[in-house]
Amino acid sequence: MHTDTSSIIFILIYVDDIIITGSNVVIVTDIIQRLYKEFVITNLGPLSFFLGIEAIRDATGLYLTQRRYIVDLFTKSKMDGAKPCFTPMSTTVALTATDTEAFDDPTLYRSIVGGLHYLSFTWPDIAFAVHRVSKFMHQPKQSHWMCKENPALSQTLHLLLFTIVLQQLLHISGIL
Repeated sequence: MHTDTSSIIFILIYVDDIIITGSNVVIVTDIIQRLYKEFVITNLGPLSFFLGIEAIRDATGLYLTQRRYIVDLFTKSKMDGAKPCFTPMSTTVALTATDTEAFDDPTLYRSIVGGLHYLSFTWPDIAFAVHRVSKFMHQPKQSHWMCKENPALSQTLHLLLFTIVLQQLLHISGIL
């Protein structure tokens, strides 16, 4: 047991994954060694990707980004060559359950909306658009996905592409 008031240790547990980090390498190593004695664990080394968040280390600290997760959403939606846009879906767009014809791949629609819903926790600027298109998960229409007058879901994806172009990174320093 360590008693060090100047150190801070973070232990994040999600299902069967554990991240241990902190300001004192000796204490972190000791915790990992204690876990090895009690449980069958595998040390995967420095954090690189966890729950859709990519971790990039350099001399100044740790950068967290969801760039890879967003790129994976684009690949899944077959919009790899899309161009970025600067605004999310318009708030005045009227989406209804009777719009146009049925979307040809409802499973894809649900998967992309689910991925966007997960992203909306860290990208609150897309929350409104994600909420609007989530209402049609049971029976998505073409207009809920994409059309010129009403881009709905696709415009939200294009906004995320714009944020990738900016390469916004959350920088954490000091304690890690």
